[in-house]
Amino acid sequence: MGYYTRANNEICLLATKGKPLKRINKNVQQIVLSKIRQHSRKPDEVRTRIVDLFGNLPRIELFAREKVEGWDSWWNEVECDIEL
Repeated sequence: MGYYTRANNEICLLATKGKPLKRINKNVQQIVLSKIRQHSRKPDEVRTRIVDLFGNLPRIELFAREKVEGWDSWWNEVECDIEL
């Protein structure tokens, strides 16, 4: 197979604390086609789809590369919103 091209996928894991969430929108697609950006930088559309899927609930992005309104962030590249 070799390493001739860049890997073309990034995995997005959704996790909940407590009871499983109920989806409020059944039209959210699993696959996001987007231009390649910085390593591990998520397409903005992913955050929008998560909000569409579960509604406006508290949420956190782990390993965030940027601060996004409505999301708590955690990683060493941004000012963290939580303390461990």
